Amino acid sequence: MSETLRVADLLAEPELSGARVVAGAAGLERLVLDVAWYDAGDPAAVADSLLLCRPEAVAPAYRLDALVRRAHDSGVAGLLVVAETEVPLLATSRLADRLAVPLVWLPHGRPVHVLQELTVRVRAPELAEARVVNRVVRRVHGRHTAPEILGAVGDELAVPVSMLAADGRSLVGPELELPDEIRLDRAIPQREAGFLVHPVHDPDSPRVTAWLAARLDRPSHGRMNQVASALAVTEPHVRSWLTTQRAQSRHDALVERQTLAEIVAHRDGVSRGVVESAVSLGWQLQQWHVGVHAVPRTGLDDNDRERARARWASELAAQGVAVVACQDDGDRWLAWASAEVEPPTADARAVLQQVRRAAAAMPRDLGIAVGIGRPHRGPGGLVETLDEARNAALLALSHDYRPVVEHSDELGVARLLATWQESEVTRSFAETALAPLMDAPSQVLLATLRAYLECGGSVVETAAATGAHRNTITTRLQQIRERLGVDLNDPSQRLALQVACRSLRV
Repeated sequence: MSETLRVADLLAEPELSGARVVAGAAGLERLVLDVAWYDAGDPAAVADSLLLCRPEAVAPAYRLDALVRRAHDSGVAGLLVVAETEVPLLATSRLADRLAVPLVWLPHGRPVHVLQELTVRVRAPELAEARVVNRVVRRVHGRHTAPEILGAVGDELAVPVSMLAADGRSLVGPELELPDEIRLDRAIPQREAGFLVHPVHDPDSPRVTAWLAARLDRPSHGRMNQVASALAVTEPHVRSWLTTQRAQSRHDALVERQTLAEIVAHRDGVSRGVVESAVSLGWQLQQWHVGVHAVPRTGLDDNDRERARARWASELAAQGVAVVACQDDGDRWLAWASAEVEPPTADARAVLQQVRRAAAAMPRDLGIAVGIGRPHRGPGGLVETLDEARNAALLALSHDYRPVVEHSDELGVARLLATWQESEVTRSFAETALAPLMDAPSQVLLATLRAYLECGGSVVETAAATGAHRNTITTRLQQIRERLGVDLNDPSQRLALQVACRSLRV
């Protein structure tokens, strides 16, 4: 035997999906050395076996009662009844509980098939693994999308299978909180504490672009091997789907760029063909548009930039910014949201906060700077809001911290603040007002104050911008209040300190 199996291990097999332990749960850890068929004879010859019974063999009820007694006396590991009939009498269940004889009820399935599969699993685990792999290959044939592929594999294995992003987030299937022992920076299959992951390599490079993952509640050695092999044969199908998706995405991106270029060139005078192309892409050109212009750090390769762009669109959607499109335009990402009616003026602040939260959720090493345009209507309005978003992004790039988001409504104020912060009077005020934070040990407090003021007084966004915990930011802000003797809840004092902080960098 290559492993020691117990009754509870066999309950995790796909053939017993839907089975219920109706009595004798205390005996689920009994060893199973074989699987045997019971018709109506004496089970004495099948000690340490899981005894499979047809409904005819355990009816009427007294026959099952007698079988439980004989099974206990003979050392049978457990009883498996394949029947759609009612579960046993209460007296029989109590007897099985008292004798710790597992009584398992399977309401569906063909008894002979179940017997064959479980016998192979116990006697020849390597053959059982090969048969599982063969069935998985047949099940995924003709499936074209990741949800279809993983759904078929999960059905065959009776275990949910997920596809995770390179950073561990679930893309398809249930979320899985992987143990620390599984390292996604190692591009090899791994298993730990009932979890299995298998790398899906990037179609265009040897890098890992995703992971196939599963978790077993009862991780026996043979069962883990079955699932690991199934994930291995599934990986090429998922990789093929990714290749198709990438080709389609590149085609769609090309059409989007060409359509947007025509809109930029002709504004409200776009041709009927351009309008039809926009409609096919899901763009409603006559609606009100709000542009978002994002600039990540330079030096990203094509694959990293595409993954980051997709995540940017996902983070915007998660914050309630329903972008119509999010294009990769070389060193920047152009996105916009559309609405049938003109957004109220008060929405500008809400959109700014939503985009700031989305930017804060992006990896800090991306160094993302974002600009937001004002609402404008029609094709020409789309061009105008994207231009405003670009100008706001240029302002955001002038700051020396990341992530940073600016709104076009603030550009005029920003120019006014720039004039103030360049004056000698402001610089003198800054050196005096911020003196308690100017010594070397207090530089972390000064950096925290700058980030807090630029994040609009949000502790959560300050924590994301600085990489510190929210409790740490709260403690630092209290220290700043005590040292400077200021009320950071007072808008006028916050404005004065923000100008002072900026003037020190001019």
